[in-house]
Amino acid sequence: MAAGWLLLLVLAATLAPWVTLHAPAAQDLLHSFGGPSASHWLGTDDLGRDVFSRLVYGARSSLQVSFESVALALVLAIPVGLFAGYRGGQVDNIVMRFVDGGMSVPPLVLALAVVAALGPGANNASLALAIVFMPAFTRLIRGQTLAVKEETFVEASRSLGTPPVLIVARRVFPNVVSTIIVQASLTLGGALLAEAALSFVGLGAQPPSPSWGSMLQQAYSTGLFTHAWSLVVPGAAIAAGVLAFNTLGDGLAAALGVGRPSNGRRRRWGKSRLSRGLTRVDRGPVTAPPAPRSPDGDTSRDTLLSVEGLRVVLDTSAGPVPAVEDVSLRIGEGEIVALVGESGSGKSLTSMAIMRLLASPPAAVAAGQVTFAGQDLLSMDLGELRRIRGRDIGMVFQDPMSSLNPSIRVGEQIAEAVRLHERVARRTARERAVQMLVEVGIADPAARMRCYPHELSGGMRQRVMIAMALVCGPRLLIADEPTTGLDVTVQAQILELLRRLRRERMAVLFVTHDLGVVADLCDRVAVMYAGQIVEEAPIDDLFARPRHPYTEGLLRASRSAQDAIGESAAITGSVPALGRRPAGCHFHPRCQYAIDLCRTVDPPLVRESGRYERCHRAAELTLRGVA
Repeated sequence: MAAGWLLLLVLAATLAPWVTLHAPAAQDLLHSFGGPSASHWLGTDDLGRDVFSRLVYGARSSLQVSFESVALALVLAIPVGLFAGYRGGQVDNIVMRFVDGGMSVPPLVLALAVVAALGPGANNASLALAIVFMPAFTRLIRGQTLAVKEETFVEASRSLGTPPVLIVARRVFPNVVSTIIVQASLTLGGALLAEAALSFVGLGAQPPSPSWGSMLQQAYSTGLFTHAWSLVVPGAAIAAGVLAFNTLGDGLAAALGVGRPSNGRRRRWGKSRLSRGLTRVDRGPVTAPPAPRSPDGDTSRDTLLSVEGLRVVLDTSAGPVPAVEDVSLRIGEGEIVALVGESGSGKSLTSMAIMRLLASPPAAVAAGQVTFAGQDLLSMDLGELRRIRGRDIGMVFQDPMSSLNPSIRVGEQIAEAVRLHERVARRTARERAVQMLVEVGIADPAARMRCYPHELSGGMRQRVMIAMALVCGPRLLIADEPTTGLDVTVQAQILELLRRLRRERMAVLFVTHDLGVVADLCDRVAVMYAGQIVEEAPIDDLFARPRHPYTEGLLRASRSAQDAIGESAAITGSVPALGRRPAGCHFHPRCQYAIDLCRTVDPPLVRESGRYERCHRAAELTLRGVA
């Protein structure tokens, strides 16, 4: 109803010469303050001018100033708000200080000051109101950008090497625009009221052009006590217009879901001073021992990814807290290495740190080296990393629903990954995307290309994420729980695809907690607990002869143990939270084999017979595996 009324109002103002019977300035002093009649539908004013004609023509001025001021404010606020929110840091602080200064001045006082300085008139009123509205729009857009940039689909875009300008334009802005539309509708009501106030004091539209505010002022000065009807018409028009804009804004908010809690994952670390797309590096010398080149020391596989002594700290109110400590591993070409452990062990943090996708602050790489194909990833700037992300290193994130942009069709998202790194036509990129969907087992891929993420099942979204990561043919795939949510048939198809890519010399870092999949797919396993690698070994050796009590516990708690030895037992306790990790071996509070030494001295990661373990008693314990 509100939209219909506003549409009718805009049409009447646009077609004013054809919907009115009199010119707005035509006077008939013999019929001043005349009542409604067939000739004058709403009567006449003190000069005998037709009130209905002046009301329709006045809508032109009032609506023009309202729309112009809001549009100009948005043109100025959108780029500033997006830039400040996405860039963060000192830039954000400076922009927000100007915004706070603008919002500290009462809006009407600021508008009056600007118009008084520029001179009266509709155009100057539009400019003044745009200056008034810009700070509020900037703050809103900046706040929404801060929230959206924390979504996983934005991280996924960074992992593909998308430039920041394209991320803001194609990923952030489409997810902010609904809020902007709602706020613009609500602000139009305020602009209409503000224009009426400026015109009432003679600073808005100037005679002979009518506006609702000037009509109200003239009626107030000439007929307040004798002809109150003359005040009712412009007053009711202003009230109805403001009410219609506010009602429309409320309706749009409900229809677009603005103000509802997001289903996307929000990072608890999200703050306004984040450095997006590039984890800060404050590393010292590398002290970690070298990891094995291949499962048994064989050098037939060339090392593609080398991580040595990686340490990641998080800034907290209590000071820096280590999240990843002394992580070392290597992956050769055509090799699949699993990174396993309970939730909270640091698996995802490690994989994100390798790609330098952790936000800084709070995260920073405090020590270590990450080398890919002979290139030091920790020494690269953002431009160099973007050329590697997506093209040479692909990444599958854990939550497919929040990793895909909800406002863009999945086909466009996959094809965009191709066009970012290769100079190909849009049609060629689309054909590559369709072929990749076929390879990940999606039926009727041409139709699915036109779907939005919410129109797909969880398993299909996961396969779309895998397709995005593989479409450029990367040399290394970092896959964080890539088979989660897939049924057995589709899971087998994805695993077979990974085996085929391994035969084509692609390497995989496979982050998972499913030891059954690990046994079926991987060459080596690195077990992680409380931010540390506690054991690393070839797959057969680790399953048959674990050397760390935590590995034994994981194996006995898995479905594989139930199938192989007829028993399954959960590990007592839970992974310690950040900042509460115990002294000595982090696992000792849950370990049935712990001794006094374990409680006081942190064991080093040592090599023994082509494998690694971090346990004081590894040489003396005989632990049970799964055959």
